[in-house]
Amino acid sequence: MPIKSKEDFNSHCLATPTPPSSVAAFLIKTSPVTQVSPARPQWSAGLPTMSVLHANAHGWLLDACALIDRGVERCVGDRAAAGSSYACRFKKCYFDVAGPHVGTTPAEGPAASASHPRPPRKRKRKRSALNQGEVDAQAYHGKIRAAVQEGSRSLVDAGRGCGHLAASRPEGRGPAASPQECRLAALCDLAKLLPPDEHGDSGPAQCVVGGGRPAAELDLFSRVTENPGDRAVEVTLMGERYLVPARCRFLLSDVTRLQPLVSCGERFDLIVLDPPWENKSVKRSSRYGCLPSSQLKQLPVRQLSAPGCLVVTWVTNRACHMRFVKEELYPHWGVELKAEWLWVKVTRGGEFVFPLDSLHKKPYEVLLLGYRGSRDGVPVGAETPLPDKRLIVSVPSALHSQKPPLSDVLKPYVRRDPKCLEMFARSLQPDWSSWGNEVLRFQHVSYYTKENPAAST
Repeated sequence: MPIKSKEDFNSHCLATPTPPSSVAAFLIKTSPVTQVSPARPQWSAGLPTMSVLHANAHGWLLDACALIDRGVERCVGDRAAAGSSYACRFKKCYFDVAGPHVGTTPAEGPAASASHPRPPRKRKRKRSALNQGEVDAQAYHGKIRAAVQEGSRSLVDAGRGCGHLAASRPEGRGPAASPQECRLAALCDLAKLLPPDEHGDSGPAQCVVGGGRPAAELDLFSRVTENPGDRAVEVTLMGERYLVPARCRFLLSDVTRLQPLVSCGERFDLIVLDPPWENKSVKRSSRYGCLPSSQLKQLPVRQLSAPGCLVVTWVTNRACHMRFVKEELYPHWGVELKAEWLWVKVTRGGEFVFPLDSLHKKPYEVLLLGYRGSRDGVPVGAETPLPDKRLIVSVPSALHSQKPPLSDVLKPYVRRDPKCLEMFARSLQPDWSSWGNEVLRFQHVSYYTKENPAAST
């Protein structure tokens, strides 16, 4: 049956598997509301850069959890009394990576202790010739290996000196809580069954609280939603409780429904992308949908970027993906590549999470950085030129695809009070706009603890 109205959509939902009743009701009841949009989010001035623990000529040692916590350090419930607030913290167990994912010898860690016994040897598989992709990956690895080894050792030593990393492999059991099941991507697909809203694509941003409409009835799929206040807000959206940081905006949609973000009128000085690259292991596990490289060219980066915009793209270690960004995607967007950084993942004891010379999984991921529309490569107002060949060293989250926030690292390379956007986001950040079909994933309250829960009642 063709879906021509929300009544038809209701009948379709009754005849097919549906989300929880509260979500189905939300999708049917939504309609546009005209509201006056508050001022755009501003990068907070004067905040300490607690997430950068150490910086040197090799790069930065990052505490990713600290920046997540900063976004929810002052929270208020949507039904809380005026002035009542409490602090939330991301559960530390998700960053409790005590040992490597694959056994490493002490010499393989950037500054590993010699006291660890050699792990049991795995049975060797039958050797076969490397394919071209593996040959290219090994050639790339050979070029950067020494820099990764030396730079990581320097930053890990600094982490041990300040107490952030342990001097030897610590005891740890990993995450004690199971991740919250995420149905957001499926809901985005279901929402596409509704006819396009006549005013949704061009309407102003809607407030998550205090906008004259209950949060449970907000149209998150075709309207940009924001929290313009100075405190994070805990709200019920689609039947689930989420924490929405201060001064942030978001759009919950896939690549086919990006127009509301374009129509909101924002032009961004910093755009960070974490595309769901095609990957055999991801296809086998069905963790999330992949996006063909060719479809990335359709993203409206030109329309969303301000002159001199810094564009940062996370890339897997596959040589074909790096080549595509450098030779096709960035030229298509008008972005001039300026720097290539590596995110190096270490355990709480300072070891690489995978053997450095593993043929299959490396302990690092690539970041490609470039400016769009800036003649000299440095935007007006930036504090310093963008350096090349730098490392970001941190303990990764045990949650799949949760990248470390880059705000504090990138701040010197964009103008003051920049407008910032994360694309393919799975979380929200204060003073940022975020878009993705799982944009609220890691904002679910199940990932956080409350330090003063009584204040929220």
